[in-house]
Amino acid sequence: MTFGRTGLALSADGVSLSYGGFQVLRRISLRIEPGRITGIVGPNGAGKSSLFNVLAGSVAPDAGAVRLGERDITRLPMHQRARGGIARTFQLARELDSLTVLENLLLAWPDNPGESLWRIFTDRRAIRNAEHAALDRALALLERTRLLRLADAPAGSLSGGQKKLLELCRALMLEAPIILLDEPAAGVNPALMEELAAFIGELRDEGRTFAIVEHNMDLIAALCDTVYVLADGAVLTEGSFAEVTADQRVQDAYLGVTL
Repeated sequence: MTFGRTGLALSADGVSLSYGGFQVLRRISLRIEPGRITGIVGPNGAGKSSLFNVLAGSVAPDAGAVRLGERDITRLPMHQRARGGIARTFQLARELDSLTVLENLLLAWPDNPGESLWRIFTDRRAIRNAEHAALDRALALLERTRLLRLADAPAGSLSGGQKKLLELCRALMLEAPIILLDEPAAGVNPALMEELAAFIGELRDEGRTFAIVEHNMDLIAALCDTVYVLADGAVLTEGSFAEVTADQRVQDAYLGVTL
């Protein structure tokens, strides 16, 4: 299943979610515009990760809808959304640490005909072509992120920042037009953070769509076209970074922390 490669907005419309009787999302509505970077920020416990889980499809909301363009994908599971073009990364990198960096990327390739037993015997040329395409794609991504020299290294040996780059490359192996980034700056040193931010910006300029949950306000300020601020499971305000950080309600929600 694919959603097509045309630019479509990913949106939440009145999404609510509860865990064990505790409401973590309260009728949240937002819109992640195609070809732009949307930031989702807020203090701890604001509901950011829960919202990402709903958008990615790992959790179904109690109420409200998730839409891609006009299509309701609220009940579509995460693996089908990933196949269709919505990929995500995680705050804690989930690499397969005993496999090499290159192997991690090749496993993420969505069109691997070798997974189909009958094609192994009936269409070997297609398998070879797909394998070559996957390898070319993986090597190009590693070269672009300066990880090519580590292609044969165990993924578990990478630094925190390199693992974040690897996670982003795995999402790009899916050729997903929409990528949800969960805390991309967490555990990343400043020098590598600049590289990661530049790469995300380049991908946006090439037409990718991003939503970013992040505590690093410098990264949000540098990258995001629109910022949504969450507090107590609801959208407090939205706008440019300058607009939301000038809002007294936002300053109060962060309890005086300078944004």
